[in-house]
Amino acid sequence: MDLLEKEWYIQAPWGRIAIIAWGNCFDPPVLLCHGSIDSAASFRPLVSKLPKNFYYIGVDLPGNGKSDRMLPGLMISVTDMAYAINAVAKHFRWKKFTFIGHSFGAFLGQMFNILYPGRLNKLVNLDPINFFATPPQDFGKWYHSRFTNFYKNYEKFNTPVENGPRVKWTEALQSLRSNRPSLSEENAIAVLERLSEPAGDGYIRYTYDLRIKCMHFPAFSPEHVKKLFTNHDTPILTVACKNSLDKKLFRNTAFLLDEAEYPSGNLRFRSVAGGHDVHISNPDRVAVYVSQFLLYGLEGMDNKAKL
Repeated sequence: MDLLEKEWYIQAPWGRIAIIAWGNCFDPPVLLCHGSIDSAASFRPLVSKLPKNFYYIGVDLPGNGKSDRMLPGLMISVTDMAYAINAVAKHFRWKKFTFIGHSFGAFLGQMFNILYPGRLNKLVNLDPINFFATPPQDFGKWYHSRFTNFYKNYEKFNTPVENGPRVKWTEALQSLRSNRPSLSEENAIAVLERLSEPAGDGYIRYTYDLRIKCMHFPAFSPEHVKKLFTNHDTPILTVACKNSLDKKLFRNTAFLLDEAEYPSGNLRFRSVAGGHDVHISNPDRVAVYVSQFLLYGLEGMDNKAKL
């Protein structure tokens, strides 16, 4: 039997946060966080393959999906997004919960774990290619790629939805599938519908916040990243896609995929065939590990307990 799905909004200081919920609210909570310019709807295929005895909450991050944008003007930072996650947890009165993040959502989960220590039971990273570090000699490049770029294109990044350009639906769908080739047409339509609004005559306007493309990340050195993200005892499962590994998309933080680099022995790493959106296109490949981890934790991953 499929889990019951519901949608509603949570109020935050800047506006509404849209969520999709699957399951029974009395079951242990699992929060699902999407990547950049995406939505909670992208987790439907994976949730359908996961154990039914958890309460899954998918969140549309501010400026994504059906969630309101944060107030215009300033840059958006990963710490702003971490506060949004806390607002969701506070709404549900969760003292502790499990976090599953894809891409940027995985980085956000790691940051949340640092900013709100002790709140996460478990942490699942799905193809976390957004983990990267800034060597000291590249600090200037980091600054200009974020701040200089943002203010140079200030009007563009702060364009209201109603003033955004109209795009043909067919062209938008083709562009999305070109950028995310592992998505089926059905999956791509579901993603696009939640990131746009009709603009008449077969056209749409994108509704996502353009500032997401210029998100402010801290300029952590590789050494800093290693100390921050490996020196805690929260159980972690990281599932990387083979395509991302082959393309060396993990940049200069590949040590975060190495179980031996975690003093508490709290990381388990697995790789799966496929591309960055494999949790959408081939959810079975990911679900087998995520389900094992949700049910049995680190011990289950080691002992290969049967589901």
